[in-house]
Amino acid sequence: MSSELEIRDPIHGFIFREPTEQGIIDTAIFQRLRRLRQLALAYLVYPGAVHTRFEHSLGAFHVACRVAKQLNLSAEEARLVRLAALLHDVGHGLFSHVSESVLEKHTD
Repeated sequence: MSSELEIRDPIHGFIFREPTEQGIIDTAIFQRLRRLRQLALAYLVYPGAVHTRFEHSLGAFHVACRVAKQLNLSAEEARLVRLAALLHDVGHGLFSHVSESVLEKHTD
């Protein structure tokens, strides 16, 4: 597609996205994922474990695009799969799933 944009990822190579998807990526709520570590505190033990929810979300998006293509989904179904993968971590808090029990305790 001529309207696709590309970003270089060290694991997946080029990740292609549409302008609408880029618009989502450009939002403050999505950009906040750059500050959330995917592996919580693991970087303290494994210094190389430094990837973020932002990078993870782009990778999940890329994989979902490939899966949607392999499944021959309709354009609308593929769009929904792509968006779901892109946005799947937007609501995550700090420290990955470790913080969920604290949130549950204080939100009842």
